[in-house]
Amino acid sequence: MMKQTLAKGLVVGCCLLLGACSTLSQEECAAMSWYNQGFADGEQGKGPDASKAYGASCGEYGIKVDQGEWQRGYKKGLELYCIPELAYRKGRDGEEYRGVCPNDETFLRQFERGHQEYQLAARLNELANAISQNEQDIYQLEQLIRKENDSAQRDSYRYQRERAIRRDRALRDEYSRLRYPPRVIEFKL
Repeated sequence: MMKQTLAKGLVVGCCLLLGACSTLSQEECAAMSWYNQGFADGEQGKGPDASKAYGASCGEYGIKVDQGEWQRGYKKGLELYCIPELAYRKGRDGEEYRGVCPNDETFLRQFERGHQEYQLAARLNELANAISQNEQDIYQLEQLIRKENDSAQRDSYRYQRERAIRRDRALRDEYSRLRYPPRVIEFKL
């Protein structure tokens, strides 16, 4: 029993590594509601060629994808995915947009607005982490300066600390500039 379980695990592992095994079992292919699968694919914003993978997978068992049903479901799912009011959230959450919406311009405008916010948040997080790491570096260099007896080595540590302090200022300046951008006030005459 243990050997069979191990053998199945190896086969599955090899299939995953090689990508040669089907993604759906014969039972899944036979019981598949192609409309529901198309709907799910559309709702997730997958491309119109998503059903090709199912065709390859189920074709191994002689089962064909009902393209008509899949397409019908896919179009209905896209209706939900492509709501412009939801595009902002998708962009803000860092989702990938594959250009599948018929109202592409409206959707894309909202998606890009959210995606810019996502990128800003990611950059602010990177800067916060870099500032934290740099603070630790400065602290460690100060400890080394205090403990070092060799004046040449101590000067080297001081030089490294000064560079880290300049880097700290630059990181904090960028963080502040991104986090608190200058406000432009318009006066109407």
